Amino acid sequence: MSPSLRLLTAGRAGDAAALHALCFADPWSAASIEGLVSAPNVLALAFEDEAALVAFAIFQSAAGDVELLTIATMPDRQGEGLAGHLIEAAILALAGAGNTRINLEVAEDNAPARSLYRRLGFVADGRRAKYYKSGRDVPVDAILMSLRLTI
Repeated sequence: MSPSLRLLTAGRAGDAAALHALCFADPWSAASIEGLVSAPNVLALAFEDEAALVAFAIFQSAAGDVELLTIATMPDRQGEGLAGHLIEAAILALAGAGNTRINLEVAEDNAPARSLYRRLGFVADGRRAKYYKSGRDVPVDAILMSLRLTI
């Protein structure tokens, strides 16, 4: 059975936090995720497979600009295209709501994510030196990327 695309709701914040902890050395708490997904300027999308949360992404908008705050996929489901489908669905929804740009930051050493973002049309337009420290012996730069949205 293929996963179903859904809105990520506050009721799934605990599941999202558990998934985030599998993917990141400095995971977000359930309370943080619950607060975000409850905000009116946030789009949170998820893939569920037989009621299990397998991927999610959280976007926050302000004055036409959107930031991809986080995206996570179950480690054993990475490479299936779930993250790309989440971003593509968000692009349609966010452009349709009148937003003009999506911004994100990605660790310089995260080649799969950088490749995905480039495939989706994001361009590198900045850098934050030694931004990512958690879970690393040596800090790495954050690559700032953006995508212009068209309706």
